[in-house]
Amino acid sequence: MVNKQNFYETYQFFDKSVIIEIIDIFINEYADRFEKLDKNIAERDFQNMRFNAHSLKGVIANFSAPVPLEMIRAYEKSAAALLENNGEGFDEATMVRQLDDIKKATKIMADQLAEIKQEILKKG
Repeated sequence: MVNKQNFYETYQFFDKSVIIEIIDIFINEYADRFEKLDKNIAERDFQNMRFNAHSLKGVIANFSAPVPLEMIRAYEKSAAALLENNGEGFDEATMVRQLDDIKKATKIMADQLAEIKQEILKKG
């Protein structure tokens, strides 16, 4: 998921402590972001669904992980369409399934970021 070469190129001029902090923040917060999206689906809150998907997309974009990025980008587009169409065509099961797939991809990404963090710590 995470393209390590792109990741290291992106963050090559950052202090290692900053990179570790960015990774830690993501790892500690991404589950909460998914809880919000789960709630948005259950409540048919398309405005916040689009907003929260957009926010998550921005965070994922920082980590050179194209697969979860494209998945959340498509999800955000679906949420935006639902918002524009007052929920017409809303299929809760499909939205839940898509979000579950994004969760799985993001978990893999988070695990890889944890590995990158360990590599950075070992390099000192």
